[in-house]
Amino acid sequence: MTGVVATAETPQKHSLIEWIGIKQAFGWPPNGADVLRYLHQFNMFQVQVAGLADSRGDDALRQFAFAQAQLARERDQEVFKLNTFTLLAIDFPTRPNAVISNELAGLRGAVGQRFVSDFRRKQIGMFRSTIDVMRRYLLHPNNDQIRRFTAEQLPLFERDLEALEVGKPS
Repeated sequence: MTGVVATAETPQKHSLIEWIGIKQAFGWPPNGADVLRYLHQFNMFQVQVAGLADSRGDDALRQFAFAQAQLARERDQEVFKLNTFTLLAIDFPTRPNAVISNELAGLRGAVGQRFVSDFRRKQIGMFRSTIDVMRRYLLHPNNDQIRRFTAEQLPLFERDLEALEVGKPS
């Protein structure tokens, strides 16, 4: 099955291979390209969820979402630079993968306190899974530039996850 998935590469399928856990299930560490793809998807989620939070969240939630969207835009610029400098030539998708699209759809249907609690729950899940990919990559990095970038980003992700888990925002 993995051979079929791997030979039919598209930006969306490549992104899904790591997102749905195929590599993790087989004990394969993510490679640098996986990390960049994963971060790009995470960044798209952050930007899109900030738009939803603008009309549905309280002040603290909106501030957190806007700050995350700004960080995501800046991080995505670095992701694209790394793609160029490392000669990976990743064809990044312009839309979120199916997993992210489903998460966003769930948030689009929520309002009021339900939106706030769903926002926090989905954000915590996104941060945890992204942190997991970054940690797994750092155990077996295959590119020094991507390793350095991942090592710089990991404490920032952990800080923001902690803020979500202790009740900030909102």
